[in-house]
Amino acid sequence: MTASAGGVVKNFALQLNAAIFALSINATSVAFGDVVVNTSAIQPVTLTSTGILPVTINGATLTGAGFAVSGTAFPVTLNPSQEETLNIEFVPTAVGAATGQLTIASNSSANGTAVVGLSGIGTPAVAVTVTPSSVSLTIGTNLQFAASVTGTSNTAVTWTVSGTGCSGAACGTISSSGLYTAPTAVPSPASVTITATSGSGPTKSASAAVTIVPPAGTTYYLAPTSVGGNDSNNGLSPFAPWLTPNHIVNCGDVIMAAASTSYSSVNFGSGKWGKVTCATGNNVAWLKCAAFDTCKILATSLQGMWVDRSYWGIQGWEVSTSAADAGGTCFLAEPAWIDPNEIHHIIFANNVANGCGYTGFMTGNNGSSSVDYIAVVGNIAYNAAQGSLTCNNGIDIYEPVQSDALPGTHIYLAGNFSFGNFDPNPCANMPPGDGEGITLDTFDGVDTGMPFPYAAQAVVENNILVANGGRGLLVGDNGTGTPPFAQIYLRHNTMWGNNRDSNQTGGSSSRWCGEVDLLTTVNTEVFLNIAVTDAINGCGTKPIYAFYVIGTSTADSVYQNWGYAVSGTNDAIYSSPGFAYGPNNTFGTNPQFANAVAPSAPSCSGYANVPACMATVTANFTPTNAAAKGYGYQIPSNASVYDPLFPPWLCNVNLPSGLVTLGCETAP
Repeated sequence: MTASAGGVVKNFALQLNAAIFALSINATSVAFGDVVVNTSAIQPVTLTSTGILPVTINGATLTGAGFAVSGTAFPVTLNPSQEETLNIEFVPTAVGAATGQLTIASNSSANGTAVVGLSGIGTPAVAVTVTPSSVSLTIGTNLQFAASVTGTSNTAVTWTVSGTGCSGAACGTISSSGLYTAPTAVPSPASVTITATSGSGPTKSASAAVTIVPPAGTTYYLAPTSVGGNDSNNGLSPFAPWLTPNHIVNCGDVIMAAASTSYSSVNFGSGKWGKVTCATGNNVAWLKCAAFDTCKILATSLQGMWVDRSYWGIQGWEVSTSAADAGGTCFLAEPAWIDPNEIHHIIFANNVANGCGYTGFMTGNNGSSSVDYIAVVGNIAYNAAQGSLTCNNGIDIYEPVQSDALPGTHIYLAGNFSFGNFDPNPCANMPPGDGEGITLDTFDGVDTGMPFPYAAQAVVENNILVANGGRGLLVGDNGTGTPPFAQIYLRHNTMWGNNRDSNQTGGSSSRWCGEVDLLTTVNTEVFLNIAVTDAINGCGTKPIYAFYVIGTSTADSVYQNWGYAVSGTNDAIYSSPGFAYGPNNTFGTNPQFANAVAPSAPSCSGYANVPACMATVTANFTPTNAAAKGYGYQIPSNASVYDPLFPPWLCNVNLPSGLVTLGCETAP
């Protein structure tokens, strides 16, 4: 440009530049790496105006699952050198790689549409859960906790116990496997916390709340006359014991019986049991021997124990009765003859019936009154049918009467050992026909004309029934009359070498000679049992079968069992139209028990409980054929499990440990 004035000329140089709008982005890609599913990770992206004129950003759009953008509202104008920050968030909703892109539109002279690549990987969350999550424990008791770790291959945990009102052993102790032992005194406050910490990091843990409680109820004491037992005593100390259980007590109370061989059956017969007040209706008062198998009764003219009131549990006793004893049941639950009333919630646990004139453990009816909610768990029944006045069995649930319409298991026989039970010849003036290890007997009431069949649920599981004169396990007469009939489950029982009585030659016994028999029954489900014969013939001279079904129909099911007969007669069906054995039965293969021999008479002195006394028997009847190990009797677990067949009311009664696996966990 030239300018002149008064003869003076000036030249000026001008440079004309284009109008530039420029936007710079600090990254062309953003990688989030590993991010736990359903958690958030945020990274910034910076936008800068780098031109000589303000730049306008019209918008930012984003694609890709799990990605989001925030930080500003569009459109926005940035002056030269001005910055704006966008926050890119990644919240993966699934495990695996994820990709996306951020697209930024502006009036930038170059690259007016800029793309930023996005990537991330959703990883599983490490989570720890502890079961049970909340529980109350009595001082000194044990409970197995379990931990589950997900989201990592490292499933190891470290267990700790703590409390605000205790430290060290005063809070209890817990093993490396999660077995917790409550302290011997209640801390203050009474709550402690069990924590499982993941081996993958100290921030990953879960806890369970444990409330430590004192023993429930009141402890009373009982002894024979020879050591001071007298019902005029207050029973509140070992020095002022009662003579009989004929006292008003509450559920949760314990009558502790002194060790003695001088107990008389007179003090435990009908009319000698006090009223038990049970507000919740799902517990018992215990008559408990101070030490297992040290409280003994020898009866010669009466039942050893006849429980005729509701809400009683018997624990740790040994009873014998003579063969000539007309009332010689060792342990009986039956309404009183005088003013009979229905009784219920009776437990026989960890007892020994060692030679009985009538039956080892039995329920009976008195007219239309009988027993409901009966549990026979962890007992021994040996030589329990020796009297000639009747033909009977080791364990016999006879003509029960339903006391309410509540669902679930009412009758529960589990963890028992019943062996060596033979009827004499004759018995009841006829050839013998019983001598079963366990029998569910006449639930439909046809023998005595009950007004209606028993219709509640019964479970027989995890029993060892061997070397008996009659069948190992019999369900008989549960299908005559007007339905509904009882639903019966036979699960995880071991039967071997039964039907040994060579005198069982007449009557119906000549047709039903099986280790397991279903006789005129419906609604019976049989699974996961082992039944093995040890001879070709039994019941006199008849073939012995592992499983025998007679007089039933399609309303029964026998499936996923293990049956082996030495003669090849593994199963039989008689007069049962439509019935067929179900799938997955293994018939004809020997489970190869470790040492199948008939047990001798029990001698349990010095043992902690029935399973300890019977440990050799358990070992002898453990299959060595690996395929059969999941069938038949299983060693009880100390950890509670979820089991819909387990009676819920038994979760409240403080059963002796080790007899059965408690099924008290809620559904997973």
